[in-house]
Amino acid sequence: MSRCLNVGMVQSGGPAADFETCLARIKKDVEKLMGGMNVPELIAGVEMAVGCCWKGSPDKLEGDTIPGRVTQELSAIAKENGIYFMPGSMVERVEKDGKTIRYNSIPIFDPQGELIDVYRKICPYYPAESAITPGDRYVTFDIKEKNIKIGVLNCHDWCFPEISRNLALLGAEVLIKPAIDPEGLYETCKTVAPTRAFENQAYFISLNHAGEWAGGYAYGHSMVAAPDGRILYEAGQTPVSLTMTLDLDQVENIRRYGTGYTDQLLRQLPHFNPPMPYAECIKDAPIYKKLPEPDLTVECRKKMFKEEGLLW
Repeated sequence: MSRCLNVGMVQSGGPAADFETCLARIKKDVEKLMGGMNVPELIAGVEMAVGCCWKGSPDKLEGDTIPGRVTQELSAIAKENGIYFMPGSMVERVEKDGKTIRYNSIPIFDPQGELIDVYRKICPYYPAESAITPGDRYVTFDIKEKNIKIGVLNCHDWCFPEISRNLALLGAEVLIKPAIDPEGLYETCKTVAPTRAFENQAYFISLNHAGEWAGGYAYGHSMVAAPDGRILYEAGQTPVSLTMTLDLDQVENIRRYGTGYTDQLLRQLPHFNPPMPYAECIKDAPIYKKLPEPDLTVECRKKMFKEEGLLW
């Protein structure tokens, strides 16, 4: 059985956030990738690539249910092309206890078009995503034909290494993170993908929107890091799509023999078993005796900055 996986990656761009425009663009991007020399078996897109609302909706974060009309169309794309498909994220609308809540969600499909799982972003980018409810579940899925496990993150999640580590502990060999990382953060963030890849001895794929979005600008520079932390590919600042072949035997060998045949990171972890005294009670950690509560809304952030002299 081949342990190579062809991954199609779409770094999309542009300010469009309606489902109609986004779905049309996704279909076109998939057709382009499927017509290439290296045919993808899995295709992944960026954060909010699927959209936020239908055209004409007064609520820009109206979203759609999952399953729903949007996922029905995405399912058809996956089935038509016979691919595993995580097209990027969308606003998911859920009615719960008489209230409407919204998640930043990534639907995942198999080659038969079945919706096999939904990942809800665990760490929304507060206060910018104050309307989004955090998810509470890790998601991995299997490329059954090749015995490969994929772990799913979403944007701000990668800033919390616990998420990548737990996905690796669940067996994920490829970690995929769609994002809309804003201009100004590139120099800070460019080392995160190779770091997460190295410490978890896994491929790490960071897919970032390119160009205008919600009044801001995303820097693109989607990246693929190898399980030894080397950068295999880095895109520029314009929309692009391409397919790369990942050799998953590298993950197996590095985890078995060590990175560079030396660093037995995952093999040694249970031996050292570093104590985690605050794993289930993080707020009890001494650091939080000094730190204020997080800013969950823009208004709270402005108030704090004004009170402490960072804003007029």
